[in-house]
Formats: sequence, C-alpha cells, structure tokens
Amino acid sequence: MGRSAKAAVEAALFVATKPLSLGELSRGLRLPEEEVYAALEEIAAELEAGGKPYVLVRKRGGYALELREEYAELVRPFAPGGDIPEPVLRTLALIAYRGPITQAEVVRIRGQRAYAHVKDLVGRGFVRARKEGNTKVLEVTAEFLEYFGLESPKEFRAHRGGPR
Repeated sequence: MGRSAKAAVEAALFVATKPLSLGELSRGLRLPEEEVYAALEEIAAELEAGGKPYVLVRKRGGYALELREEYAELVRPFAPGGDIPEPVLRTLALIAYRGPITQAEVVRIRGQRAYAHVKDLVGRGFVRARKEGNTKVLEVTAEFLEYFGLESPKEFRAHRGGPR
C-alpha cells in the first residue's frame, strides 16, 4: 500500500461530516477495500502511538476522526457553534428540527427566555423571523446550514435526532 492511499483515506475522514463506511471510502477514493482497510489500521496505529489529540473511531457503521475527551472542552470555542451558549443552541435545535415553527410555540416549549434566544439567533443570521398574525414564524437560514455544514434542514433532522 502506498503512502498516498493512507493520506487520501485520512483526508477523506478529515473533511467528512459523518462516519464513512469501508465501501464509501473505497468507492469515493477509487481504491480496493483491502487497501482502504490497511490504511485505516495504519492511521489508527499512528494516531494512538503519536499521542495526537484525535483518534480513529468506528461508529454508526463507519469510520471517523474524533477528538479525545481531554481536548473537547479545550477547543469548544473554536468548533461550529462553540461560542453559542447551550440554552441558545437548544432553541436553535428546536427551530431547525421543527421549523418552520411559530415563535409562540418555541416560547411555550423553551420558556420566556426563548425571546432573547430568537433575537440572538436572528442577529447571528441563523434564523429568519417572518411576521404572521400576532406571532412570528421561525426557520433556519442558508447561513445556518452553511455554518454547520448541512445541505438542508432535513439533513439536521435525520442526523441529529432533534432537541431534547
């Protein structure tokens, strides 16, 4: 196996927004599955031996690069949405999962503080609020999708499972 196959597999895992299966890696990189598997084993061994802040994990039927727990909190401010307080993120998740949704419904579910959350999210450009009767209808924007690396709100619903 050449060094370029290992580098290609590692690069694919680096840019992926979801775990990639052996078949997906093989097809996407046009490499035999055996070569991809050998590259995965080599990557895992190097990451473990090198004391890197991330590891190769197997989850949901695929492979992914994931931060080690001891680094997750340290770099949280640099991650997408890392500067958004958790209560505001929960409100954003509700809007993304159920949107379009009325502001009245968001406030009923999330409480009175949701008004401030919505104002923050509109200010960040993640949520669009359109007046409808006595309330507003809220939905996520293209900027939200781009920031979080999503193609559509449907992708959020399918992969994130919705708010708690």
